[in-house]
Amino acid sequence: MGQSAGSVFTYNLIIVFLLIVFALISGTLSYYKAFKVNNLIVSSVEKYEGYNRLSVVEINNSLTTIGYRIEGKFKCPTRGGRSALSKLAGTNHRYCIYRNNEGNNFRSYGVVTYINLDLPIIGDFVRIPIYTKSIRLYNF
Repeated sequence: MGQSAGSVFTYNLIIVFLLIVFALISGTLSYYKAFKVNNLIVSSVEKYEGYNRLSVVEINNSLTTIGYRIEGKFKCPTRGGRSALSKLAGTNHRYCIYRNNEGNNFRSYGVVTYINLDLPIIGDFVRIPIYTKSIRLYNF
């Protein structure tokens, strides 16, 4: 009974543990990148007081700099009965911006980005959305 745990079982246990740890690290890094992209987009929309030409140029420059995924054919889903704003200047990054009417001449913007899993098989099928809402902006 001195060697009740065989070496094959121990190796399998170590391999499973390593796979779980690497999956958690990969998920954490992907979530951090998606949250960082959300903050870049929201701060640009707030800086230029809306989703317009100037904010789109800054968003595209920022997303290209940090290496956020570019999609050829990406369509934003409707969210709460609202469709996404049309993407100005032909951008093709994977993000969606929604305009929310806050009443009393105020509006806010909601930004949805997606966690990118760079795994060979499931990377293209898994899309986990991250939603961020901007501050209230006044309609001039």
